[in-house]
Amino acid sequence: MDPKQLLLRLGLSENGANIYLSLVERGSLTVSDIAKATGIHRPIVYKHLPELLDHNLVTTTKKGKRTLYVPESPRKLESLVDETKSDLKEMMPGLQEAFSASGKRPIVKYIEGGKGITFVMSDVVHSLKRGDIWYRYSSSTKDTDKFLPKDYRKVRDAKSLERFVITSEEYTKRKKPRMDRAMKTVPKEFGLFDHDVTLIIYGDKVAYMDYNSESVLIIENKIIAEFQKNLFKMLYSKL
Repeated sequence: MDPKQLLLRLGLSENGANIYLSLVERGSLTVSDIAKATGIHRPIVYKHLPELLDHNLVTTTKKGKRTLYVPESPRKLESLVDETKSDLKEMMPGLQEAFSASGKRPIVKYIEGGKGITFVMSDVVHSLKRGDIWYRYSSSTKDTDKFLPKDYRKVRDAKSLERFVITSEEYTKRKKPRMDRAMKTVPKEFGLFDHDVTLIIYGDKVAYMDYNSESVLIIENKIIAEFQKNLFKMLYSKL
């Protein structure tokens, strides 16, 4: 790895890294010498020297009236790594707690237009793992194939994704039987499946697709998705 890139990854600024590497190559230098060697203006050199002093990568010495900046051994970088690891270990519990708390809050997305429906169908097949199962309430009376992404069927079949569907008798008649799709119908008297709205539950997401307005509402939350999956399974078992 390029030494400069390593210094940047350790938290030094670009100017700070250039100054330190110049000192390592040339030895002790005044601010004027550093500016000439690096092409960095003197005020900028003065601005960035404190970070090198704070990291103990540079010390100062006097030569007459002049102040020289002396590079410390690159071995000091190891202690900088150790300090970073120690700081990370100290703050990790708080970061993890914040991360866990954020994961409990639902992420809600709203997308207008047919592209939103296409996005959901693409997300289903690309985000699920091989052999995963997803669940769908389908009340669409229109031809919705036009919203499918071009690689939808190819990816779906390659991953052997399975789906359970609750829908209307009309929808069932339009679909050919498939090994990877199990369907049950809701009796007509309930009037639940003539609104051209579809609900899909997959992974940690729940997506509502309205074919009337061609809009999509996606809720990403593990608890909500599990709740909807359980409701689906209970209704499916009763049909």
